[in-house]
Amino acid sequence: MKAPRLPDSPFWVEPEAVGPRHVRLSAEESHHLVHVHRAKEGTPFQATDGQGGFFECVVESVERRAVVGRIVERREGRGELGRAIELYVGLPDWTAVEKVVEHGVPLGTTRFHFVVCERSGHQGPSAERLGRLDRVARAGLKQSRRSRLPVIQSSASLRAALLALSPGQRFMADPEGVPFTPDLLKSGQPAVQIAVGPPGGFTPEESALLRSHDFSPILLGPSRLTTETASLALLSLVRNSLLRSKL
Repeated sequence: MKAPRLPDSPFWVEPEAVGPRHVRLSAEESHHLVHVHRAKEGTPFQATDGQGGFFECVVESVERRAVVGRIVERREGRGELGRAIELYVGLPDWTAVEKVVEHGVPLGTTRFHFVVCERSGHQGPSAERLGRLDRVARAGLKQSRRSRLPVIQSSASLRAALLALSPGQRFMADPEGVPFTPDLLKSGQPAVQIAVGPPGGFTPEESALLRSHDFSPILLGPSRLTTETASLALLSLVRNSLLRSKL
């Protein structure tokens, strides 16, 4: 008989299903743990609640198709950077939106804000699409072993999105900008906020609006990039600089 294949990714547990000593997985997550990994009493697994809780557990029982796990160790904020990264994206097509979320979660994004810009060509995501993006984000969270689920939201215009900005240091992808270097990051800022235009880029008026809100223009190289590629490139630059500088 084959030995059980231990899970290589944590399982999602709803915050309200986390107790002082135990977690209770949903029927769907329990089915995956029991039938795919052939877990039984005593099998170790990990779980995250998306609110910063990361739990080392062992299966204690299976009750009404729900796995009850005993918490062996709690690790608050596992897999998270020391500073928030908020990504403002001029709305591209839906395939590109999903790619930004799928790959942006492992890179440490804490907020995705999709903005309807002049060149977006369509309106913001429906409640159904936002639900789909939430599922994509959860999958990325588990795959990357993070513990905080990013916020996903949208605005009907760039001006509306900028009205809701929280404090932070700001950068925007711009062919007229300067190359990004780690020394551009300043200490003492609670977040790094980055903006990337839709296909075709921000209009001159939108670029001017971003600059008026202290977004510094950053050059991402000599070649033209898609919205999703530019988003991931700028995310990677910021993430790696934060890791190196430990800001």
